[in-house]
Amino acid sequence: MPPRPSSQGAAAAVKPAEVINRDAIWSELATVWARPDPALLIGLGRRRAGKSWVLARFARAVNGIYYQATKRTETEQLAALSRIVGQHYKDAALARGTGFGTWEDLFGYLTDRAAGAPLLLILDEFPYLADAAPALPSILQSVWDHHWVGSRMKVVLAGSHFTAMRRLEEVDQPLYGRRTGRLHFPPFHLEYVRAFVPDYDARDVLLAHGIFGGLPGHLALLRRDEDLATNVARLILDPSGRLADDAERMLDAFLREADVHYSIIQAIATGAQTWKDITQRVGKPGGSLSRPMKWLEEMQFVARIIPVTENPRTSRRTRYRIVDHYVAFWHRFVAPLLAGGETSLTPADALWAGRVVPGLDDYMGHAFEEMCRAWVGRTSRLPFRPSRVGAWWDTTSQNEVDIVALGAQRELLVGECKWGSFDDDDLTKLRTRAALLHAELPKAAQGGPLILACFSARGDWSPSVARAIQAGTVLGFTAEDLLTV
Repeated sequence: MPPRPSSQGAAAAVKPAEVINRDAIWSELATVWARPDPALLIGLGRRRAGKSWVLARFARAVNGIYYQATKRTETEQLAALSRIVGQHYKDAALARGTGFGTWEDLFGYLTDRAAGAPLLLILDEFPYLADAAPALPSILQSVWDHHWVGSRMKVVLAGSHFTAMRRLEEVDQPLYGRRTGRLHFPPFHLEYVRAFVPDYDARDVLLAHGIFGGLPGHLALLRRDEDLATNVARLILDPSGRLADDAERMLDAFLREADVHYSIIQAIATGAQTWKDITQRVGKPGGSLSRPMKWLEEMQFVARIIPVTENPRTSRRTRYRIVDHYVAFWHRFVAPLLAGGETSLTPADALWAGRVVPGLDDYMGHAFEEMCRAWVGRTSRLPFRPSRVGAWWDTTSQNEVDIVALGAQRELLVGECKWGSFDDDDLTKLRTRAALLHAELPKAAQGGPLILACFSARGDWSPSVARAIQAGTVLGFTAEDLLTV
């Protein structure tokens, strides 16, 4: 006989200490869990973003059902989920493998067992399920509309294939209009990287972020008792390291043929930022690269950027960048080592000292700029809250500004980032380029206060720049500042 509905409602979901960050996501899940109405959430997050980690632990906290799909047939998927359901309800027949014959039977069983009480069902990597069982979204729609409409079922469909997950919500799809909420699992920002390497100094935390990126699945591999060089050598430069080849296989789960996609990533990571440069580097006409590039953007592997003063729909000053620092680092340093066979011939620590360190400052210059822009968009330590943050470059690309932040009251912050020292010439260029940028702003955005900001990862200022910072005529920020928002 099905259990009676709980008279006390849904149990509170306490976030365990092992879940770093993700407070907003956990709070959203807890709020949805506590409500008396049904919910259908769509969860999006890149592989290694900790999506499965958080969802599985929330399911455990509320005694829910969690299933992570894999590339298997429909029969195998249904049998695997049947066993998990059987284990959840201590149903010996299901747990031993006497599975349901259809998805309708499985969902009907869950409806009966819930009997009006709240029940959480998480189907992770849902695109694998939908590929194996193309009718599943339609079946879910029917069950949702006819059986769960007055229930307390909480369903989460999650996946790392962004294109496929967004397709579920399009107007011609069965689940269109049924979503009640969305969960997004972005990579960690810089300030959360320190939780994985608490004994590192601020600059080494930035280096760790610039090399390993912000995916918690990567950061969790770092050993706290090892310095940065040892961690990089063990995880990335050693051929047997966990991240030695992750960047060259990351698309394989989504595409059968990904050679062109990998070539685009390699081109951007090694300096090709414009469409013309990318097509030349890849060696293919632009028409054949448009679709792969669009897919890489949709999957959040590559970002299209324009000057902050430009209209995104009409701007022709487009550049492209790699979103993940780990991927950028791997293609910049590791790919050439693999191509030359050096990773098999040279010890990992020697590769770090001889092949990585000489080019690390140049690489980190660009990574540091991105970290600073991200920090400016989140921090409360500026004189105003930016409504838009980006970079700027003129039509000739001769004049560039690393950070531009625009405020709702026409405030304008213009910043320059230096991984090393910040000298008088840097401040002079900043002032000159700030004037050029200001002249290009729309009239409606002009007239507000102009704030100059200097960023030095080392906190190394020339005497006159230090005096300007002390006098308050410019703002100065260091690596340590970036670890607190």
